[in-house]
Amino acid sequence: MRLLSFLLLSIVLSACAQRPDLLAWPADLPSQAHFRRLYVADIPNQALQTQQQYLEWVLRFYEGSEFMALGWNAIVEAVLVDLSDAQRRQLSAELDALGKAISGEWAKDNQVRRIDTAMLSLWGNVMQADFAPDYRLAAVAMIRHDVSELLGARLAPEHVHEQRYALALGVSLEP
Repeated sequence: MRLLSFLLLSIVLSACAQRPDLLAWPADLPSQAHFRRLYVADIPNQALQTQQQYLEWVLRFYEGSEFMALGWNAIVEAVLVDLSDAQRRQLSAELDALGKAISGEWAKDNQVRRIDTAMLSLWGNVMQADFAPDYRLAAVAMIRHDVSELLGARLAPEHVHEQRYALALGVSLEP
């Protein structure tokens, strides 16, 4: 038990030591102003989390962290890798919008967010489960639909699970 407590404390402390620099906002991310507006519009989250904390979680989403080895930018690169120019343009725009929607919600405090880290992991696995272009387009469409439904409170989080995606997309998500 002591070892588990020590490991957990080590992870938390290392996360605190690696605070992202919000003044050097990466150019390949949506604008910081976009996320500041989302934060300001969410009064329940403001009671639980500072804007600094929220923006730090947005950066972790896009760039990866100790909680997510691959950030959204790396996943998008893998998904777009060998698509035709037309498919790449279409999917790139969809993934940009999807990343903004997911990160804006996931970066919130755990008590109010509708998208959690387990969903991020699942969606990353789903998008990379099969590299056939048609599969990737279908996977992104399903995830986009589910994110919209989650954010609109029309889909319960417990319905976002591996079996549902595997059946709908016809792939195995087992490692």
